[in-house]
Amino acid sequence: MQIKIIGSDSAFEGLNTSLFFIDKSGGGENSRGVLVDCGFTVFPELVRLGLLGSVDVVLISHLHCDHTGSLCTLGVKRRKQGNKIIVGGEDVTELFKLTGIMPDDFIPMASDDPLNPKMIRTGHIPQHGYNNALFIADKILYSGDTNESLLDTEYARRAKIIFHDVALSTPYAHTTLEELNAAAPEIKAKTWLVHIPTAERAEIERLAPQMGFAGVCYNGQEIEI
Repeated sequence: MQIKIIGSDSAFEGLNTSLFFIDKSGGGENSRGVLVDCGFTVFPELVRLGLLGSVDVVLISHLHCDHTGSLCTLGVKRRKQGNKIIVGGEDVTELFKLTGIMPDDFIPMASDDPLNPKMIRTGHIPQHGYNNALFIADKILYSGDTNESLLDTEYARRAKIIFHDVALSTPYAHTTLEELNAAAPEIKAKTWLVHIPTAERAEIERLAPQMGFAGVCYNGQEIEI
């Protein structure tokens, strides 16, 4: 499986964190393009990359705009093209009611879908309640936004690859690099760091290899697992 990093930046700068991969669990002609999170920069980036027509499924970690800002636009566009997207993870029904053109611009993911995204309740910004990480297809752990490390969980041990948000500061909103560094070496070796604040990227890129992380994601990167 090859994972393309649509964006790896923070909420207000650069490209919102988002991943794309081809799911072949259905076999043969049943392969599907899967997008993980769909923030406000994602739709134009999909257009630029020529991937707009390749997205069949979108998995949403939580409803903040840097994770859902393009979702309704994508849903309406694909419905008008005659191929509605499937949406799993966080329930986006009310979001589509408020901002979508039609009440059925997407198809809710079936409970037996082979991607089987498991929602993992996490903290983020205390006054905003809880968010969710996603464990996808029993192989990809995606943290969404969390102020607590997921690297000491059973999901991290089972995952083939981990994408975890990180910051040097703002521990109330995102897990700090120092906290992630406490994880076991074999867990860090399969952990890619995302949602990087622009002002902190250079220092995180310098420290991450020394600490044993798989790497720091950049926009447009392709990672094979």
